[in-house]
Amino acid sequence: MYKHYLSALFILLCFHTSNLAENLEFQKKSDTTFANTESKRNTNSPNYKSMYETNILKNLFVSPSDYYRDEWERVSQLDASENGNVNGEQSKNPSNEIKTSNDYKYDESDLDWESQLLDELSKQEKQQSKFENSRNIASPTQVNPLTADRSVQNLMMDMSASVDMVGQWDNNKPQTTSNSLDVREAEFGFFGAIDQFGRGSLIVAAHNEGGRYFFEIHEANIIFPFISKYVNLKLGRFFLDVGRLNRIHRHDWNFTMAPIVHQRLMDAEAVEDTGAEASILFQFWNFMTTELVLGVTNGRYWGHTHTAGVNKNNPMMYAHLKNFVYLGNNWGTQFGATVMRYEIDPVTKSYRMQYGLDSVVRWNQSMLKSFILMSELWYRENRYPDELDPTTFRNNPIPMETFWGYYIMLDYQFLQQWLIGYRYDFFNVPNLRDKNGEFARNAVEGNTIQLTYKPSEFSFIRASVERRYTADFSSDFDPEFVDYRYYLQATFILGAHPAHKY
Repeated sequence: MYKHYLSALFILLCFHTSNLAENLEFQKKSDTTFANTESKRNTNSPNYKSMYETNILKNLFVSPSDYYRDEWERVSQLDASENGNVNGEQSKNPSNEIKTSNDYKYDESDLDWESQLLDELSKQEKQQSKFENSRNIASPTQVNPLTADRSVQNLMMDMSASVDMVGQWDNNKPQTTSNSLDVREAEFGFFGAIDQFGRGSLIVAAHNEGGRYFFEIHEANIIFPFISKYVNLKLGRFFLDVGRLNRIHRHDWNFTMAPIVHQRLMDAEAVEDTGAEASILFQFWNFMTTELVLGVTNGRYWGHTHTAGVNKNNPMMYAHLKNFVYLGNNWGTQFGATVMRYEIDPVTKSYRMQYGLDSVVRWNQSMLKSFILMSELWYRENRYPDELDPTTFRNNPIPMETFWGYYIMLDYQFLQQWLIGYRYDFFNVPNLRDKNGEFARNAVEGNTIQLTYKPSEFSFIRASVERRYTADFSSDFDPEFVDYRYYLQATFILGAHPAHKY
């Protein structure tokens, strides 16, 4: 039965098509506009050709109305006028002007919305062009700072809370760890737009010190990312952007405990201070992006403290030069150099110069596999002024103290939620002397292996084992010591987790 219906439909379609063709031929012969078109109309006239095709389509597919009848008569008059001018004949009524399609005036109110839309799009394109290649400010909230309403930005403030729990055990005598499981740190963060010019960050942390928890401000700063296309400015309290590890909070580290060189020359977590930090992007080469960080802070203390520190004559100053190179196929590397100057004592005018090199190589295959190789080297000089001898009234130079060390860390994600890692640490005091004034051999070496289960970026569980070798021949008491330390870390994050820099 379906075959009969399809056959009838096909016959009706063919009949309708033949009627359309017959109607077209009838209009050509009956209408004076299209009669004898081969002899009368100007074939080079584009107006005639477009009107000819347009009016045929109107008669075929549009139902007739008074409006289309008027249009038909107007086009017919235009065609007659053009043919008359081609044959050298002048119009019998020159005073009667024939309006062309170009003279037809549309109602401007119908086109207001189009012009407004085009103006709005052009403004948006100009606004976006100002921020091309400009830096992002590491937040999942993406709002155009110059066009978004301030109340909307305030409502989109990001909030987060992170809890970092660490358990540590050992069988050493004396013990080298706390042999307990504690909440090492609980951190609360607030991030959002202040107005169309700046963004603010407030990070407050409660950390465990000897069984007691102390609340303190880790970061409270405002960032002006739109000073220019390649310059931003940070004011307030923050972790100094020096080296690789110092600007990263503890719960985002790739390992549980800080490297030995970082503990000895920086802090158990980071060197933080209050001041100003400017970041400048340079585009010297197409294959490499260069960033220079310049900072000036109070410099009243170094590392972590619960006091305001000592008032200094000179602030702490530092510079960090970073270079990023994309190697292709999801491979990238960043390497940098740091120099810091810190006034140790304003009375004796002793000061500290510290230099560092940092590098990182990363690769990832979506969220399935990843690879990171990170390393830092630090060297410190504590310089003291000459000491006046009261008997000879001569200046005796005080030997300079030097320290140096480095670490190399490898972390490989071999499955979607599993990572395995290894870290090597080394630290040395080159001018350490024994009781006889001779240089004493010393070193601290650490070998750590770890296994991490990371279901998402908001949580992970990590187990690690460290073998540490300590040698100190400046004294006769137990110059060499080997101990093993075991760590278990569990970290989770609530709320928004702002994106981190490379």
